[in-house]
Amino acid sequence: MALAAVFFVYVLWIRTYDVASTFLLLGEQARDWTIALGGLTDLPLAGAPSTAGGRGFGPAYYWLLWIGRVTIGPFLDNLPHAGGITVALLQSIADTWLLVALSRRVHWSLALAMCLVIASAPFDIAISSVIWNPPVAAALIKMATAMALTAEHEPASPKGRSRAGGRVAVTAALAWMAVQAHLSAVFVAAPLLAAVSLQPFFDRSTDVLRSSYDRSKAALIIAMTIVILQLPFFLSILREPEAAVGPTSAIASLTNPEAVRPWLAYDSVTSITGNLLLPMSDVPLVFAIVTLIAGTIVGFAYRRDVVLLGASVGGVITATLLFTTSTRSYDGYWFLTLTTALTLTYGMAIAVIPSKTVVKYIGLALLLLIAWRQPARIADSTRFFKYPQYGTMLTASRQLIAQAPVLRDIRVTFEVHPTMDRHFIYRILGGRIDGSALYTAVVNADGSATLE
Repeated sequence: MALAAVFFVYVLWIRTYDVASTFLLLGEQARDWTIALGGLTDLPLAGAPSTAGGRGFGPAYYWLLWIGRVTIGPFLDNLPHAGGITVALLQSIADTWLLVALSRRVHWSLALAMCLVIASAPFDIAISSVIWNPPVAAALIKMATAMALTAEHEPASPKGRSRAGGRVAVTAALAWMAVQAHLSAVFVAAPLLAAVSLQPFFDRSTDVLRSSYDRSKAALIIAMTIVILQLPFFLSILREPEAAVGPTSAIASLTNPEAVRPWLAYDSVTSITGNLLLPMSDVPLVFAIVTLIAGTIVGFAYRRDVVLLGASVGGVITATLLFTTSTRSYDGYWFLTLTTALTLTYGMAIAVIPSKTVVKYIGLALLLLIAWRQPARIADSTRFFKYPQYGTMLTASRQLIAQAPVLRDIRVTFEVHPTMDRHFIYRILGGRIDGSALYTAVVNADGSATLE
């Protein structure tokens, strides 16, 4: 537990150490933080707008962001980077939970190496402090995986069975909330929940005489949990029947396939996900081949541990099947929810080595290697999602609030993204924009501001 605590502090730090000066504040982030600044009753009942068409399947993303605004926001003047810290906190809790779960199955050094590979991936470090639904979905998938891996498959008493039922419900809730946050979570959520439902039929113990009804309880609990979580979404449909809901374009591409390309899909899924973890884009087929070998080993060695298979190779297989008929170009962030499954596939292939001593030393060697690479991975993360103009606007807005609580406009003398709202931070801090005000503020690149 001490190791887990240190790990949590470290991964939270690498994600947030510069968030107050480089937070990505573009149009989508301002939109979502504006929603979080509202009241509980004002929160949407559906998810964020999707690039796959329509909106997400539920409001989990907005509700979690709102909780972060209520709990963390007041300590940071409700500024947008409080939302970035909220997302980073979710990711860090998820990574730590996964570390604890894996440490019960494999040597702690191998578990720590796997979790550190995931958490310190340059893309993951950068996106985990952004107000955006993909990293929230990734965090929830990690939590669901950790919960499923620690669930009791064969409770020996009614009390134990009750605990197992509760764990199934929590696993289902976390996995489905991930799907609500971002559709890409279905890559892992679908095989994981299917595996949790099927695991009782694969267990062999003194409890094998349980009835089919008892063995089906997990599936019933999962179905009930999903229905309950979907109630807000169903209500949103009733309120706005004309609004587009669900991934309309994604469904259209699956139901009207133009091509069937399984190897291309598999190679794309493994290479994009692998490069998120260990960037090596100039090496063709390396992840496809390694994943095929590791997946075969894991599939054979853990053939009766259906939950582990669903959390690892199941995610890769599901993503491959879903993209087999896709003709759309791939976006890297779609596969953020798959990095845990791919890492588990590699790590558990090592864990099947018969000698525990060999596994321990391989784990220690991998841990030392990934620890040695930490400075380079953190430095590499600065290529993504950094927006130093945020720190400039924050400094200037604080100055302007003291000088002029009402302004006609705010102009900048440096380049900003076209979707950035120049007034957003100033308004959150209490300022007001009024066309009849006396002054217009001019903000310079060094954060200084003058009134005209």
